[in-house]
Amino acid sequence: MIALYRLDKELERKIAALLDNSGHPIGYFYSIKSIIDQMMNPFVVVTTEPYGEELESFSLPVVCLSIDMNDVKKTWDRLHKKEAVQEAVVVCGSQKEKVWLEREYVLEPDVLGATCHFQLREDLQESSEHATYLMPIWGKHLLPEKSPIGEWHLIEPSLSTLRRTVQQADSLMAYTKDRLREKHLMEAVVNSAHDAVIAVDRHSQITLVNEHAKMLLGLTGEVLGKPITDYIPHSDMLRVLKTGRQELGDVATVLDRSIVINRIPVIVKDQIVGAVSNFKEISDIQKMEMSLRKKLHENGLEARYRLDSIIGSSPELVATKEQAAMFAKTNATVLITGESGTGKELFAQGIHLESTRAVGPFLAVNCAALPESLLESELFGYEDGAFTGAKKGGKPGLFELAHGGTLFLDEIGEMPLRIQVLLLRVLQERRVRRVGGERIIPVDVRIVAATNRDLAEEIERDHFRADLYYRINMLKLDVPPLRERLTDIPLLVEGMILELNEQHEQKVDQIDEEIYRLFQEYRWPGNVRELRNVVERMVLLSTGGRVSRENVDFLFAKKKGSVPHTLEVAKNGRFEPEAVKIVAALQQSKHNKTLAAKALGMDRTTLWRKMKQYDIE
Repeated sequence: MIALYRLDKELERKIAALLDNSGHPIGYFYSIKSIIDQMMNPFVVVTTEPYGEELESFSLPVVCLSIDMNDVKKTWDRLHKKEAVQEAVVVCGSQKEKVWLEREYVLEPDVLGATCHFQLREDLQESSEHATYLMPIWGKHLLPEKSPIGEWHLIEPSLSTLRRTVQQADSLMAYTKDRLREKHLMEAVVNSAHDAVIAVDRHSQITLVNEHAKMLLGLTGEVLGKPITDYIPHSDMLRVLKTGRQELGDVATVLDRSIVINRIPVIVKDQIVGAVSNFKEISDIQKMEMSLRKKLHENGLEARYRLDSIIGSSPELVATKEQAAMFAKTNATVLITGESGTGKELFAQGIHLESTRAVGPFLAVNCAALPESLLESELFGYEDGAFTGAKKGGKPGLFELAHGGTLFLDEIGEMPLRIQVLLLRVLQERRVRRVGGERIIPVDVRIVAATNRDLAEEIERDHFRADLYYRINMLKLDVPPLRERLTDIPLLVEGMILELNEQHEQKVDQIDEEIYRLFQEYRWPGNVRELRNVVERMVLLSTGGRVSRENVDFLFAKKKGSVPHTLEVAKNGRFEPEAVKIVAALQQSKHNKTLAAKALGMDRTTLWRKMKQYDIE
């Protein structure tokens, strides 16, 4: 489209006639706003010289109507026929019109047969009786009602002048389409960037800015073409334009937001022609870092269970979930206590997902399942060559991987004393040093610990450090055993069966009511973990999609086995409930430790350790 901007009707008519059959649609515009509304479309603006200055900041292709000396001569000849010849001719116009007319006049000074002077309209203060004053027709509305100069004569552009302008606009259309396509592509690239971007030219005028930058800097309205100092009075971009040195990683606060900024000069043929600044909120960088950590270390870095997904409606469980939700609102360390198999890790995941760290990683480590040396390297990481078999390049520890999130330390009561000392230091200083390394790495990690032991007793036995206990026991959550919330068993069983139906070809859609009653009479030493084991077994034993009493007889056969009453722990000279459970499980499994560990809801390594602790043969 060729846009005719603020031309009088006669000029519009003549130019439109010249553009007839050119294939370009014609638009008529009379305000800046109407031009801005069309800036997404390829077009060339045809206007007069005074109004061309209005459009300079928009980087639009503008063709300005401008008179030449032939137009001046035609007007002079027309006046010469009617009036006496004056000694001089004064042609007034804009700065550009004045410059070009003077250049033509130098080449052909006798074109008028009279002395010719060129003046800017605003520079004329008084008239001369021996001069004729001429001005382009589009400047007439700029004259005051009572001009101090006297009478003016208007210069109309000739048909050849109009044709030259139209030809120039026509030739610019193809170029304009290509430039606009490139501009839209550049804007799309810049706006799709994660960073805020703003660029200036060598005069510090804004040449490019994306929406993200406008939001972070609080810019409103049209800013292109305006000095950056209008918005940032002491902009550091000025320093980059002056020195030509890039500045990377600068941290600043803008509109109460902490941002990191990179400023880079644009140099063409050893000349500084502009500068580009890209910046991002530090909080966005932290979120991106957490997301990358998750993608690079998917295994165990994500919590799956919310507090709402923990099945049960008993008052005991509801109260525990409400307390966990309250703890989630803080960043304090949480100690979760409860018997093995009660679901302590589910509560740890739920606390993480209800906290402000939910977008961060969640890692879990069983402190009882790893030997001391391996546990140390897993928690704190190691450097290249720290020990024989160390991975080349080293390995980050769980504290590093859990940065910005939560680290769940299960079975913390089983942690060796030497590792307890190292853990206490990390909790106090919020910094970690890898095994075999010297570099100190700051970490921001929330600790949620769990244990099925009485840590107060472990302190008395010198098995657990008192200072670490006070550090992790800021908030304590007691998870009730299954025998204290037997009313939850029907809901738990139904939920487990739905999950198992998806995993196994064997499907169950009917359960005898008597099974729920029998389950609620059982004491469940292995808690929910044992219940799941039983439910999975009865699903596999079921026939015809129905579970009957016969499918759970194996559970109650356990009651027939007697627990030896000669079992004693020499240390305390008394019976240990946990030891009694272990002996019962071993007898039931005919001393098959794998089956016994599964029935107790613990791994085989833990069972071996507890047998050694209680001197069980």
